[in-house]
Amino acid sequence: MDKLQKLLVIGLDGATWEVLTPLIEEKKLPTLEKLVKTGSYGVLESTVPPVTGGAWLSLATGKTPGKTGIIDFLNRRNPNFKLYPTSSEDFRGHSFWDYLSKENKKIGIFNYPMLFPPYKVNGFMISGLGSAPDDDITFPPSLKRELENIARPYQISVDYHDKKYDNLDLFIQDLNNFLDRFEKWAYHVIKNKEWDALFLVFSATDWVQHIMWRHMDESHPLYDSKVSPRYREEFIKFWQRIDKTLGNILDMSPKDTIVFLVSDHGFGPNDQTFNLAKWLVMKGYMRRKRNVQKLIKKHAYKVATVVAKTPIRRLFSTKTRKSVGNALRTSIADEIDFEKSKAYCLGHTIPFGAIYINASNEQERDEIKARLVGDLKNISKDVGKEVEVQIYEPKKLYSGERVNLLPDIIFTINDWRCVIIEDNFDRPLFEEKPFSTRHTGSHRLNGIFLAHGPGIRKGKRINAKIYDIAPTILHIFGLPIPSDMDGRVLMEIFEEDSEFARRAPRYVNPSYYEKKSEDEKLKKTIKNLKLKGKI
Repeated sequence: MDKLQKLLVIGLDGATWEVLTPLIEEKKLPTLEKLVKTGSYGVLESTVPPVTGGAWLSLATGKTPGKTGIIDFLNRRNPNFKLYPTSSEDFRGHSFWDYLSKENKKIGIFNYPMLFPPYKVNGFMISGLGSAPDDDITFPPSLKRELENIARPYQISVDYHDKKYDNLDLFIQDLNNFLDRFEKWAYHVIKNKEWDALFLVFSATDWVQHIMWRHMDESHPLYDSKVSPRYREEFIKFWQRIDKTLGNILDMSPKDTIVFLVSDHGFGPNDQTFNLAKWLVMKGYMRRKRNVQKLIKKHAYKVATVVAKTPIRRLFSTKTRKSVGNALRTSIADEIDFEKSKAYCLGHTIPFGAIYINASNEQERDEIKARLVGDLKNISKDVGKEVEVQIYEPKKLYSGERVNLLPDIIFTINDWRCVIIEDNFDRPLFEEKPFSTRHTGSHRLNGIFLAHGPGIRKGKRINAKIYDIAPTILHIFGLPIPSDMDGRVLMEIFEEDSEFARRAPRYVNPSYYEKKSEDEKLKKTIKNLKLKGKI
């Protein structure tokens, strides 16, 4: 096999060539410009829907939502009326780093979204979005103190949803303070930890585009010619900082490192809002329970009580997430009369609409779905404006043992420009504006992929899917690929004379790594017994 020192995968959450290419052409991102010229690059198509909670999982496992059952931060665990948070249990044992770890490769995972709680690997793991600084976020546990000794306080995110960030200058200030520390933590693990494969995720690239998109897009309805040019410069400065950090990371990495840049989804403007909950009631699909106002007040009080007793910095602790989540989940579920509802929504996140059908048999399900599809295609009549609806049926789009946990219908309006709210009956049916001034950009299907290093073709344009990353990583390390992965090895990124290109991908039964791990344990047990003279 070609000499391979290290593999470094850098995640830029929400990165899109729509933003990066113009800045590269303006000579404002020299590190990315160099990587594009000397590597293979192109679009990385995300999951449907393109949401962080499901997309990063599919990237790690090489599997579609049909096999993971995960499309969002909150998902069904069984065919009932509740949603539960994505967690490390959805990754554990099925991610490319688990397979590398079982093959005695040293693994480093830093700031990976939804990977909480961290679990044991042959190396280290640091949880990202979905955890909180007061949680046990590292394996080994001592690593958290080590990071805090480098820069305090340890922080997972800057919550751009917070109303205080209507003051955008304050957001920029807090973001830069966060990045000052984040960079120190990242540099520390890169330079001082042993790793064969390291995966590092920048989540800040997502937050900035959510809150600042309106200022770099003159066609956005909230673009303000008086202040937006200044904030556009701040947006560019942010990406220049990321570019410089990437350069520093590459400089401190071993010479023969293969580098991947990936994003979980792309980005674009959000300038409309559609109320799915109100629409389902209006069309007669979903029924609300009587005395719902009393229930709203009751559960609003429960949520307010939890939040009021909790300092802002602790709002995302495990305990608080459970308390608020339970109160919210109860309030949403209690507002819906499931027995009388033919279809319903469960409160998924806003980039997409998700509809579940309540039917006693498949024929009835198909009939309801046909009516829903017809009504969705005619939403323009309901909202009083011409809009385009894109409809996906997950059970046709995906296959796998968990496909029945997915919604019956996923849809978007105007190619993801319109966010879709599911847990508020009081907002208007349709608005020609974002649902929040702090959320003026939203997700798109096309993220980024770039590969650079020894054995990688230069200047090669490719198209890849998010499921392709995991099998490609295993192939680089010369390891077999579980046959239940949906992705393919991106053979086109390899130079023709490299062993990566000459060696055909090898596929094995999904139980291969589990069996190999059991065999290794048995060998160790026998060895220990022999040393003790027992056998």
